[in-house]
Amino acid sequence: MKPTPGQARSHHDHLADTGPAEDHGRVVTTNRRAAAFYRQAQRARDARQATTALRLAVNADPAFGLAIADLGAVTATASKDPSRPQMSWERHHIEVVRTAATGKAQRAADLLREHLATVGCDPLAVRIAAQLRPPDGQDDDFEDLVRRLPGCHATLWPSSP
Repeated sequence: MKPTPGQARSHHDHLADTGPAEDHGRVVTTNRRAAAFYRQAQRARDARQATTALRLAVNADPAFGLAIADLGAVTATASKDPSRPQMSWERHHIEVVRTAATGKAQRAADLLREHLATVGCDPLAVRIAAQLRPPDGQDDDFEDLVRRLPGCHATLWPSSP
């Protein structure tokens, strides 16, 4: 959204002007090419396809914090902190996937629940958290969370990368 004449621009206004977005229309802090690969990751049928798309997104923008965190989580590799300011939803998404990657299933489920209450839908965060969840579930109420997801969430991935 462009500011009205005389109104100061925020450091995120240039992103809204250029329009790179993910599948749910939220602006992402990256270029159009990396955003397109990120959309592919969101639509992936399995973790392998998502991993490939995330790698392409990171190659298109090596500072794309969202894709870096997601790729690190699904490949169990360390990821660096974002080097540019993030949108609020991106920071929350990154916190969810990084928490899930550390094996803190209950905390990840709690963060995911809060994140979804704010953004409404984030299939990639859900899929990554589900993929990284310990098989025993550790009483994290994840099944309850999944049952309550809006229709925009596709099925969970059947296998790991």
